[in-house]
Order: sequence, then C-alpha cells, then structure tokens
Amino acid sequence: MSLPKPKILIATGGTGGHIFPAQALAIELLEKNYELLFAGGGLKTNRYFNRGRFPFEQVDSASPLKGNPFTSLFRIGKGIKQSLKLIDKFKPDLVVGFGSFYSFPVLAAARWRKIPIVLFEPNAIPGKVNRLVSKWALLSAVQFSEAGTGLSGTTIEVKMPVGEKKQLDAGAARNYFYLDRENFTFLVFGGSQGSESINRLFSETILKIIAPAAFQVIHITGRTDSAEIIRRQYETAGIRACVKAFEERMDMAWSAADAVMGRSGAASIAELIKFGVPGILVPFPQAADDHQTRNALVIQKVGGAITCPESSLTSELLKPLLERFMRPSELQKMKDAISSFKQDHRKKELCNVICEILKEKPA
Repeated sequence: MSLPKPKILIATGGTGGHIFPAQALAIELLEKNYELLFAGGGLKTNRYFNRGRFPFEQVDSASPLKGNPFTSLFRIGKGIKQSLKLIDKFKPDLVVGFGSFYSFPVLAAARWRKIPIVLFEPNAIPGKVNRLVSKWALLSAVQFSEAGTGLSGTTIEVKMPVGEKKQLDAGAARNYFYLDRENFTFLVFGGSQGSESINRLFSETILKIIAPAAFQVIHITGRTDSAEIIRRQYETAGIRACVKAFEERMDMAWSAADAVMGRSGAASIAELIKFGVPGILVPFPQAADDHQTRNALVIQKVGGAITCPESSLTSELLKPLLERFMRPSELQKMKDAISSFKQDHRKKELCNVICEILKEKPA
C-alpha cells in the first residue's frame, strides 16, 4: 500500500519575480512526486503564470496601501475566507509563500489553520508581506544574506529556483538567434516587464561605438512596436542583431551572452549568477523600497556588475562602460568574480530544504 503524496500549497501572484521562482520550484517538486496546488490573487489573468501546466485556485486579494482602504480590507477578508475553505479542502502539509499582497490571504489562512509556512524572499530587501508573515513562518529562505536582517525568525540562504534553464554551448546558442558563433554578444532586456528607457539608451549608445562588426546584440524589448523600431536602427547601422519583443528561451539568451544590460530584479540577478554573465544593472526606480538597487549593489560589491541609476545614466556615460565590457581582460575579471562568488556562497536548493522539512513533519 503506497503512502499518500505530501501536499504543498504554493501562495503566489503578481510580477514575474514572484511567479517565476514559484513555478520553477513547482517543477522540481512535481519531479519528486509531491501534490501541488497554486493559490493567490490574479492567477486567472496573470501573464507569467502557466495555467495549462499547474492546478490553481484564485482568491481575492488587495494591497491596503493602494486605492480605497475599506475596499482593500474587504477584499483581503474575502480572500482569507476563500483560502480557509481551500485549505480545508486541499489539506496541505506545507504552504510555501513567495511574497506580494497577492499571497497574503492564503498565508493568513494557513496561520489560522496552523499549517506550517515556509517563505521565499528573493530580494536583498524583503517585501512587506514577507516581513509581516516571517514571524509566523517555520523559516524564511533568502537568496541574499542581507535580507535576513529584515525578517523575523529563522532564515536560511538558498539558491533561487530557476527551473529547467541550463548552461548551453555559446556557439549553439548564438546559432539559435541567427548570430555569428564567435562574435562578442550583448544581451539587453528589461526584465519581466520590459523597459523602454533601457531599450532607448542601449540602442542609441551602441550606434556610437566604432567597429560594429566586432560585436552583436540580442535585444529583448518587451514590446512589439519597440522591437520593430530598434531592429531598423541596427540594420541601418550595420550591427548584427536579433531583436524580439519576447523570448521564451532565456536559457539560450544567457548562454549566448558575454555581457548583459538590464534590470536588477531578483530573477534576473539569479540568472546572471547562474550563467556567469557580467553586466550593467539599471535598477527599476519605482521598485518597492528600492530593492532593485540593493540587489544590484550585492553583485557590484563582488565585482560582477556595474550599477547605474536610471536617473543619471546617459549615452555619454554608457558608451565607455559598454566598451569596457568588450575588453577581454576586463570581461574575464568580472566573470571570475561571479565564479568566485558562486563558490564562496554555496547554498542549498529550496526544493531540498522543503523535502527535509516534510520528512521531519510528524505523520
């Protein structure tokens, strides 16, 4: 007679920085034969959530810091009531929360029903929900040790789940984008939400660099109209480039890249570290608590990236930085710094931490 599968409820919602690691963890847990259910606000319409792959339940949610506070509190209360019913029906052994107000009703209900909670905090500055819920949690898993100072209770450093993305041969990856196998390759993208300012700054600046045959570009714009404009700019300047609005195979993009320019959201930082690609990080200025700046500074401190505030970044400042990355000695120094950081910060896998917790949980 086989034992029942352990059940895990994943509480998430919101931006790609919350959804992507939640889904990556889910893939690993499914391979270990766990039964999973996603729950959170907005999952029915979330552009980053794979509704065809994962079972889910949507619950009401809201931020008390936005809009009418009475309406927000009503929706949060409604979401907690829905989550209590969901927990009573699914009977999870563990709830794993990925932050954001979209997950709060589920986490509050788990606390009410005395279901163990594990949190994952991907940023150097913890989000408001994780700061609040950490005092209820069995433990909080963090990508950066700096986050531990903002959380209550037990914390443990873990690798950010990135799913099925693996380092691929650089030449083969460049073939995928119809680029030269040997040329220096820039990767440009604005994270899960795109960035018109990064698109504009990079495309304007790269046109000023002499000898365009010495480099090529993979540019993920986030918008179809921007892709068409930037593609024409590169063609006119004689720069070899692959320009797309979106790219599902970001493992190919990272494997093809020598250097990156982009945002410093938690998912982007995790992939920069995983693939060992140095870069220019431009924190999203409206990020809560300016957490993207703190993320970027962690990598800058070890020598693997340069942090550039968007408010002060110009083509005149960006041009010498791009040229610096194209110097083999400078690039190798930064790659070595990322490699050393990875060796010095060997972390557990979040999936393994959860498996250990469930093994210790009394039957």
